[in-house]
Amino acid sequence: MATTSGLSHGFSAFGTLIVGTLLSKFIWDIVPPLGELSLLTIELIRSTTGAELPANEQFAGTLVVMVGLSFAWGIIYHVGRHS
Repeated sequence: MATTSGLSHGFSAFGTLIVGTLLSKFIWDIVPPLGELSLLTIELIRSTTGAELPANEQFAGTLVVMVGLSFAWGIIYHVGRHS
């Protein structure tokens, strides 16, 4: 059970990373406030923790897509499992 569950989580994480990278440039065209919020969040994390995260538009857009997809997949999983 752990192998199949871990494998599916790994594939979904990899898919989210790829899709997030491919769609990152569209975030700035379609929903610029989300991109700006992502940049502000990155700057806050950098100043608070000292982590060396890249603070550019591509990375910020990728984060927006990845968080959105992860949230949507979590809701779909929860509804599918508990209905």
